Amino acid sequence: MNELIRYSLITEKMPREFLLLQGTGCVWKKCKFCDYYLDTSDNPFYINKPVLDKITGEFGTLDIINSGSCLEFDDKTIELIQRKVHEHKIHTLWFEAHWIYRKNLSDFANKFNNCNVNFRIGAETFNSKLRNEWNKGIPSSVTAKEISQYFKGCCLLVGVKGQTKNTVINDIKTALEYFDYFSVNVFTENTTNTKRDNNLIEWFISSVYPQIKNNPKIEILLNNTDLGVG
Repeated sequence: MNELIRYSLITEKMPREFLLLQGTGCVWKKCKFCDYYLDTSDNPFYINKPVLDKITGEFGTLDIINSGSCLEFDDKTIELIQRKVHEHKIHTLWFEAHWIYRKNLSDFANKFNNCNVNFRIGAETFNSKLRNEWNKGIPSSVTAKEISQYFKGCCLLVGVKGQTKNTVINDIKTALEYFDYFSVNVFTENTTNTKRDNNLIEWFISSVYPQIKNNPKIEILLNNTDLGVG
């Protein structure tokens, strides 16, 4: 999957350099709708170094994602991120991680001295029944408030069969209440058996999107490559 675009410069809402790196492999790998974990290789650093070398520090903020969790980066990749953060005077970092790593996030953040490190989680929904059906690995009893104690940002998923309008509206309201910044991602069909609900997506684009598109806390991806990587 080396042909993926892995570096992007985002100038709106939260200006930042946005990087899609490779990890050593998603440990969870059970989300019903996801096949991103296929983006791995025997030598992730070989893929990651040219991407990290593009960093300029223009905005002082890096947003680094991978098809899994940031704690799954190899040692060489972490060391190079540390060096780039120092060289380019990066003051803010964003990473993604799964719920199972919540107790390890502080130690990971401590690898980046004098840097504000934030974490984002792929919660996808705060509806516990739907979250279980999607096999997210976040127990039903876990609330958005509890998640926000570890993560400042989250990703929501819209347009999957089984979702309802109320679920989508409630998820967005909940994310606005508890998280500093979040994305709403319209589902793109992939190699899994999960299907799009096109009627729900049409409703979202016509009725919800116009109301939230200018909110500075919300980033909306109508296509999964809208942030320039993938």
